[in-house]
Amino acid sequence: MTEEYSSISSSRLSAAEVTRASFAVVRRGFDPREVRSFLDYVARELESFESREAEMRRLVAVAEERAANPVIQESDLTAALGTQSAEILRTAHAEAAQVAEEAQAQARQMIEDVQARISNAAVEAEQRAAARVGDAEVAATTLTNEAAIQAERLIAQARADGETLVGRAREQGRAMIEQAQEVRAGVLADMNTRRRTMHLQIEQLRAARDEIARAVVGVRDTVDRLTTELASSDAGARAAAEEVARRQPTQAASEQEPVELDADGNATEGPAEEGLVEELFAKIRASARDEVDGDDDDTGTSAPAGPVDVEVAARDEVLDGPQSALARKLKRILQDEQNLLLDRVRSAGDGDEVLDDESALAHRIAGAAVDPLRDAADAGATFAIGRGAPQGPGLSHDAIGVIAGELAREVAGPLHRRLTEALGADDPTAEVNGAFREWRGTRLERIAGDSALEAFSAAVIGVVGDGSVSWIVGGAGDPCPDCADNALEGAVPAGSTFPTGQAHPPAHGGCRCAVIPAG
Repeated sequence: MTEEYSSISSSRLSAAEVTRASFAVVRRGFDPREVRSFLDYVARELESFESREAEMRRLVAVAEERAANPVIQESDLTAALGTQSAEILRTAHAEAAQVAEEAQAQARQMIEDVQARISNAAVEAEQRAAARVGDAEVAATTLTNEAAIQAERLIAQARADGETLVGRAREQGRAMIEQAQEVRAGVLADMNTRRRTMHLQIEQLRAARDEIARAVVGVRDTVDRLTTELASSDAGARAAAEEVARRQPTQAASEQEPVELDADGNATEGPAEEGLVEELFAKIRASARDEVDGDDDDTGTSAPAGPVDVEVAARDEVLDGPQSALARKLKRILQDEQNLLLDRVRSAGDGDEVLDDESALAHRIAGAAVDPLRDAADAGATFAIGRGAPQGPGLSHDAIGVIAGELAREVAGPLHRRLTEALGADDPTAEVNGAFREWRGTRLERIAGDSALEAFSAAVIGVVGDGSVSWIVGGAGDPCPDCADNALEGAVPAGSTFPTGQAHPPAHGGCRCAVIPAG
């Protein structure tokens, strides 16, 4: 806002002009209140002088009026008093006129004196104000320079102190980071060693368990079959022996060997019949032993597995650990999501949003799946290198992130829709528990197996590089037609697609085929 300032005239100054007078406000100038107080004082003095001047002018005007218009006519006064009186009256009139002139002169002199005093006072005030303004400006300039110098000194000191502190903090941070990295590397190395040891022990225990189970099943089947065959053989042998005993004794033999009677007078079996029965039983037992030995050769000692079965079994052996770890992590993250959602349901008010966005749920699931998928990819690279593949780049971190994202979307999308329906039910707590219970089972394990197999197979493709790979069928039961067609294709360049359009397993949900470097 721009202020208009009235200038003070030194020739003729009125009280109103002094009262309305204003001055420009400068930085660190005079105190406005003191200036205003002085101007008010000057205005009051001017007003007093103006009042006195007006009074003098009024008196002069009255005197002039009386002199100009006397009450008694001179002619009448001359006639009444005579010539002498008229002369006196004229003298009085002259003296009155002189007094009026002197009064007017004095009034004019007083006005001029007052105006001069006012002008001098104004000039002195302006001079004093200008002097004070100059002093204030000099002092302000001095203080400003001193403040600037002090500020620069403080800023330089603060900057130096800050740089020193930042340097120390950086050194301490680097030292802490190095220590943390060393500790992390040691912990990870120890954990990897322990994990490999545990995986080896688990695989050994699993192999021993399977051997024992197969042996137990084989022994049990053998015992059951022997028991059945021996029971039927004993019954048949007794029947055959009795039949032979009835047919063997001829008339000549009965004449040559008398029939022996026991104490009750019953006929007893002769020595020839006893020997025949024993010989028959011996033959039956020998035949049963031969059959059992043959069965043991067929079932107890399994035939060597083909190369396809060996490769699939080797693949399953190294993939089982990452696949199980992935399934456990997915179940754990779903358990955490269930607990979080149930807490929100219990504490939520009317209109509160308790279910996170689908993308947020998918992001958390993908984050939990990255490490197990990396282990599966490392296992695939090791598997391929162990079968003669060159040590190629393997599977990149971005590719693992893509697989983790696909897994997360496959889980988060249907689960989010199911949870949305559950929260709209009459009993949302029970429905939410049911929804998570449906997912923490074979469905989640199947998805985890597919994703782990995809990371494993993609790593094999990456390690093989410019070489060729072959598709081999795996899993229980007969292979699906698509997988069988891929296996019949033979060796194809790594990264190219098989007849079904996939570059590597899985070809479908639950597929457990394998891809191996071609010889």
